Amino acid sequence: RLVKSIDAVVYCGDVKSARLLRDAEVEKADILFAVTGSDSVNLWAASVAKAKLGIPKVVVRVNQRENVEKARSAGADVVVCLEELAAERLIEAVVQPDYRFLLRREGFAVAAVRVPPDSKLVGASTSTLREKGLSVVAVLRGSTWLAGHEDHVFESDDEVVVAGPEEKVSKLIEEVFE
Repeated sequence: RLVKSIDAVVYCGDVKSARLLRDAEVEKADILFAVTGSDSVNLWAASVAKAKLGIPKVVVRVNQRENVEKARSAGADVVVCLEELAAERLIEAVVQPDYRFLLRREGFAVAAVRVPPDSKLVGASTSTLREKGLSVVAVLRGSTWLAGHEDHVFESDDEVVVAGPEEKVSKLIEEVFE
C-alpha cells in the first residue's frame, strides 16, 4: 500500500538484516522512521540509525510510555508514544470538551478553544492574544468563520483556533478555564 501512495522506494524485510540495510543504502537517508509494532525493534533501529549509520533525523514509534526515554537515549529525535496519544485524546474528549489540541510538535501547538460565557476572554480582542505571542488562525462564531488576522472582539461560545509556542497555548487554555 505504501508504494502506491507515495513516491518512494520501499524495501520490505527484517530491519535487523545488514544486507537489507546495505541494499537499501540506509546510510544515505535524511530521515529514518522506526514504526514497526515492536518497541524493541524500533529502539534497536534508532540506535543503529544514529550511532552506526549517522542518519540525521530519526523518528521512533513506541507503544509503551516507559520506552519514551529509552528511545531518546537510543538516538531518536522525535518519539511518538501511542499510549500517551491515546490517553491525551481520551482526556481531551471526555474531561475537556471545550478545547482540543489539533497539533503538538517540537514545542509548537495549534488548539481550538471554545470561549465559555464566564471567561475573561469574553469582550477581549484578538489583538490581546497576539500580544501574548499567539497567532489567531480563525474565529468560528456560529457557522461563520472570521479571519484570524483581523481584529475581533470575542463573544461567548466563539471557537478560537490559536497557534504558537506550546507553553503559551497551554497557558491561554488555563486562563480561559480558570
